[in-house]
Amino acid sequence: PAFAAVPAFCSGSTAPTLPTTSTNGITGTWSPAVVSNTTSGTYTFTPAVGQCATTTTLDITVTPNVTPTFAAIPDFCSGSPAPTLPGTSTNGITGTWSPTTISNTSSATYTFTPGAGQCATTMTLDVTVTPNVTPTFNAIPAFCSGSTAPTLPITSTNGITGTWSPALVSNTTSGTYTFTPAIGQCATT
Repeated sequence: PAFAAVPAFCSGSTAPTLPTTSTNGITGTWSPAVVSNTTSGTYTFTPAVGQCATTTTLDITVTPNVTPTFAAIPDFCSGSPAPTLPGTSTNGITGTWSPTTISNTSSATYTFTPGAGQCATTMTLDVTVTPNVTPTFNAIPAFCSGSTAPTLPITSTNGITGTWSPALVSNTTSGTYTFTPAIGQCATT
């Protein structure tokens, strides 16, 4: 008996049905009778009684699914430019993401779905967006013109470091001073 080769298929997909008649007209049965959709195997065809034919085997390959891998996306501050989700995994699997773009305001889980025809599974990637902290400072009490001006602290009471503009408090006029957090901290001015 002769049979067309069965192309390899991905684990978990629908297994092909083995034909009960060969391409050269021999009928018979298979052992095992059903193709596994999880493991490769050899299937033996036994011709029905009364035919001048021999047994034959057919090897069927089931390709294991690959889990796409991606580099972790480092945490970033809310409002910062969001990184882009790659269309190809580090192990060569192409596909699409849902949602398609990373939010730059809230943490989320993103699901990667491999494109058709690849033996790969879906996977998820968690992205953490760190909320911005507003630096807090103790109030500076009013003081007399011409007296020694207080020094502005470079660290807020909630641990944010940065710089002031203007850098020094005037001892002659009232004013507003703006604190700018140092780079690398999730904090607002």
